[in-house]
Amino acid sequence: MSVGGLFAVITVAMVTHRSSPWVMTAALGGLVVGFTAVAAYEWWVGRRLGIELSRLHLIVVAMGLVLWLMYQTSPGSLPYDPTSAQLCAYVGQRLDRACLVKADAARLHSDIAWWSTGTLIVIFGLMARRSRTAAWATPAVAIAGSAVALYFFEVFVRDTSAGGFLF
Repeated sequence: MSVGGLFAVITVAMVTHRSSPWVMTAALGGLVVGFTAVAAYEWWVGRRLGIELSRLHLIVVAMGLVLWLMYQTSPGSLPYDPTSAQLCAYVGQRLDRACLVKADAARLHSDIAWWSTGTLIVIFGLMARRSRTAAWATPAVAIAGSAVALYFFEVFVRDTSAGGFLF
């Protein structure tokens, strides 16, 4: 499940990259929900049967955490967490209210995706003592959540540069 899940996340991210935010978020979110359901079931069975895994699975969770922290979450030469004014300046727009409102929406959506991913990684880390799936799915979840977080900024940049707004 772990290697297949990682390939599935990468493939879905590449295929849905130019689609609408709803399609990208739903496709990657569906994979993450599937990982979470399998990990929760495996954790429940492991708890019921008293299964204890080695602590080495936490290395994979740490790897997922590092991927989550190091994944590029802003397009181009923007700083790690760009402000709305920096986003508007990056796309060559004036700092008018319409651009700032759209940039704020992109930042909000990106932050929700990114911090939700971090929370899920912590939950998977707690489940890793009884669930191998929780440990091995963590890198795939980190890439999926970070790709969605970056995607909202890319949609803003792409659509604002083209003269329209998608959000």
